[in-house]
Amino acid sequence: MVPIGALGLLLCVWLCGGEHQGAGELRLVGGGGRCAGRVEVKHDGEWGSVCVYDFDWEAAWAAVVCRQLGCGWVARSSVYAPFGEATGRIWLQPFFCLGNEEKLQDCPHFGWGQHFCDHNRDVGVTCADAVELRLAAGGGPCAGRVEVKLQGRWGSVSDDHRDMEDAEVVCQQLGCGSAAGAYSASSRFGKGDGPVSLVVVDCRGDEVTLWDCKIRGWGPYAGIHDYDIAVACQGFARLVGGDGACAGRLEVRRGRAWVGVCEDAVDMEAARVVCRELGCGQALAVLGTGRFEAGTGPFWEGGFSCTGTESLLATCARRPARGQGCAGHASIICSSYTGFRLAGDSSGCAGRVEVEAGGTWGSLCATGWDLPDAHVLCRHLGCGPSAAIVPPGGSFGGGDGPLRPDAFGCGGSERHPGECPTAVLGEPACPPGHAAAVNCSGMAEPLRLAEGESRCDGRLEVATSPGAWARVPAGLWDARRSAVVCQQLGCGVPEKVHAVPGSGSAALPGLRCNGSEENPACPSGRPIPVPSVPTGSRRVRLAGGPGRCAGRVEVYVEGTWATVCQENWDLPHATVVCRQLGCGTALAAPGSARFGPGTGPLWPEAVGCAGTEASLWDCPALARGGCRRGGGAGAECSEHRSLRLAGGSGRCSGHLEVRYNGTWGRVCAKGTSPATATAVCWQLGCGAGGRLVAAPAQAPAPAWLAWVGCEEGTRSLWRCPSAPWRLQACSPGGDAHVTCDGDGDGTSGTTTPSPGSRSPQGD
Repeated sequence: MVPIGALGLLLCVWLCGGEHQGAGELRLVGGGGRCAGRVEVKHDGEWGSVCVYDFDWEAAWAAVVCRQLGCGWVARSSVYAPFGEATGRIWLQPFFCLGNEEKLQDCPHFGWGQHFCDHNRDVGVTCADAVELRLAAGGGPCAGRVEVKLQGRWGSVSDDHRDMEDAEVVCQQLGCGSAAGAYSASSRFGKGDGPVSLVVVDCRGDEVTLWDCKIRGWGPYAGIHDYDIAVACQGFARLVGGDGACAGRLEVRRGRAWVGVCEDAVDMEAARVVCRELGCGQALAVLGTGRFEAGTGPFWEGGFSCTGTESLLATCARRPARGQGCAGHASIICSSYTGFRLAGDSSGCAGRVEVEAGGTWGSLCATGWDLPDAHVLCRHLGCGPSAAIVPPGGSFGGGDGPLRPDAFGCGGSERHPGECPTAVLGEPACPPGHAAAVNCSGMAEPLRLAEGESRCDGRLEVATSPGAWARVPAGLWDARRSAVVCQQLGCGVPEKVHAVPGSGSAALPGLRCNGSEENPACPSGRPIPVPSVPTGSRRVRLAGGPGRCAGRVEVYVEGTWATVCQENWDLPHATVVCRQLGCGTALAAPGSARFGPGTGPLWPEAVGCAGTEASLWDCPALARGGCRRGGGAGAECSEHRSLRLAGGSGRCSGHLEVRYNGTWGRVCAKGTSPATATAVCWQLGCGAGGRLVAAPAQAPAPAWLAWVGCEEGTRSLWRCPSAPWRLQACSPGGDAHVTCDGDGDGTSGTTTPSPGSRSPQGD
């Protein structure tokens, strides 16, 4: 009960205004930092506490304290000595603050040292800058046990009722998109071993921070951890349309839907953040529309201005869009391979192929290594193209330790080996000592094409010194000189010569080439021989399908992807396309009803393939008679690999099945790791986690694989080792059945990537 005299004095001070003299320094004590603790002010050289009656329910004084200290907004305040009672003076008893005062002593009060409350009403406040949120023990920033930092210590959040509204607030606050699931921490990520920071949290789902929700108990408490909660988020960024979760079109989460990102909205710094966020290693390239099929739907407004060190794309600064409209989708290529080198030879341009992944170096198996792979590696190492013959496996020793079974599928025009599709799933064990080897020409190329979609298109640059490149002004070049450049690079003939916006003043003084030389600089008057490699200016892809080895046939003509006419299209034509893409043999040559007619221009060239040609451009041309049936010629190749969950309640639960050599087959549960479920769910766009159990099939069904050993953090099933491909019957233990955390809502389509064994650029 407030004394009658106190109420009268309150009214007097409120109406007449009190004298608010004194400097009044401010601090928070006992909260583990400068932004949380018991409120104390300094007057006449002495520190004292502040007490407040509990009828001041708006607690605007707390907002004044946090703002005065530069600690953000109020996370929590209390008048019941939450940080303990002081033992000295009580200097202030403010009341009815408006919340916009510059200092706490600017609020109405009874005067310095005048109060009608005791130390059991010493106020305490926790400002937003003193509270931190994280997800722990989940292998990444967007999944794990929910932990809150209070008073300088991390502690768990305890609640016997877990719901998606609470999880949504956690995920959105962390910049991890929408929630995929809410769990008991003990069942997924383990119990906490420190204090309990918060107890019983109730959110609506639209709060900005977790501490904006109703919270019954603010710790830290020394309690049991049986009710620790955990969350899995869908993430803010993802890459779709590629071979797995580490290459493709960039999409980000807006609300509860995925939207595309314009190509001018991201740069390499943003790409580094995306690759790090997705656990995909290093960023190799930022591309526009062309490498991956264009998506549909709305775009993210504006761009991202990152330093490259952020852990999440959502934490990067935002910037306005650079131009009007959106020229195309941004695409990013990440690679788990962080290094390539040659060992076993002193030249530096020949030796045993070694790759670095996850901080560990290992020799590569020679079983899937061939000439296009060698060309890409040699050029990446600055050793020119490869010699015409790849040395046999083991030519430079067998290496130390087991050989990596990774099968690279380069087309020959990639700038970096990490851009090539790779597969581990189903690859047989490598014979001991059968390490991949390469013998590069050692002749570094004096020019290159940069900032294009492959090494065969882009801005022309010349080497001015080892490791230094300068741009060539467009005015110095014509079609004849461009033909020399394409020939020198082993990229066939030019399709288009155009000026590229940008700065640069380098030139090639004294250039005297006549168009017949292979070296445009002609330093010695003698041509430099270049081995024949696939023509980079002529590319083919399969679009609109579930992976790169099945879809609508499209060819790259003058910077545009064109669809191929259905007229006279048959299995021999599809066979050439599959061979050109390194996707095995053709299983079918469907028309537009299968993968759609396409939206690009119609390729005017009619072809008469016999099925033995190396590329579509090697087929003899037929007489043009128009294209009555329109575009949409398709191909399904034997190396097309897809995955799905079948027989469940939706596309995100069911028996795990893979498509190989044109046939669907199960995956046996025997020997298959629990982490395989997470890789599958990521790849299908069904959340950040899942559960794998053995479930006998109701009817006998053949299986392709067993002993699939995905590790934690793997984002694609194709990157997981397993027993070799073979049709088999699962043991009585049953088939692998997967239930994902998410239901796929808000995705832009079912993702069933198939890496195949060759790059999408074609010959």
